[in-house]
Amino acid sequence: MTNQNSTEGVLKLVEIMATLRSPGGCPWDKEQTPETLKAYVLEEVYELLEAIDDGDTTDICDELGDLLLQVVFIAQIFSEQNKFGLAEVAQSICGKLIRRHPHVFAEESVDQHAQRWEEIKLQERSDRGKGHKLQDRIPTNLPALKIATKVAKKVTTENPTLQIENIQDNFSRLSRLIEEPTTSQNQFENELGEIFFKTVQLTNSLKIDAEDLLRKKTMQVMANFDL
Repeated sequence: MTNQNSTEGVLKLVEIMATLRSPGGCPWDKEQTPETLKAYVLEEVYELLEAIDDGDTTDICDELGDLLLQVVFIAQIFSEQNKFGLAEVAQSICGKLIRRHPHVFAEESVDQHAQRWEEIKLQERSDRGKGHKLQDRIPTNLPALKIATKVAKKVTTENPTLQIENIQDNFSRLSRLIEEPTTSQNQFENELGEIFFKTVQLTNSLKIDAEDLLRKKTMQVMANFDL
């Protein structure tokens, strides 16, 4: 597809969305808000992930369209409020991509790309008056495994072999706690929490996404047990 066809397709989608939200449009579409659409955005993301896992390009294209619809939908709502529209959304991400790739657009060396990426992100947060602490930079409504993965990337220092040994130590302590009749629920939770987080650290060290791994494994279990 040419760039012109891509542009025409997006413009047509924007036009359709505006019609659906117009006085003579669809009652359901007109009553939606960014808050009510959050669940649909999340649902479409996971349906896209499933399509990518299946490798069906027709489904991937279809699910990308569903996700794009949510972007256009929310942008349309804010456009009606004279806040911003899809053009501003596109301009924002274009500016961000150019700023974060100075080795491509500003003739900087590619050698320090990772470090410069983080520096630029921190500067962007400063310019917007946002905090630099890790807890300020990670959305709290991310799935727990995603949050743990982001944190693990910042604190993981041991090699995988040592990480496995530490996890084994935690399992040994957990086994002793199970045998102890006076063990409290809080003790179980603390030990299991250590095991969960250290396992995420291990998956990160092995360059495996913990969220994606658990999702795939759970799907396998469901298939095997016909749940």
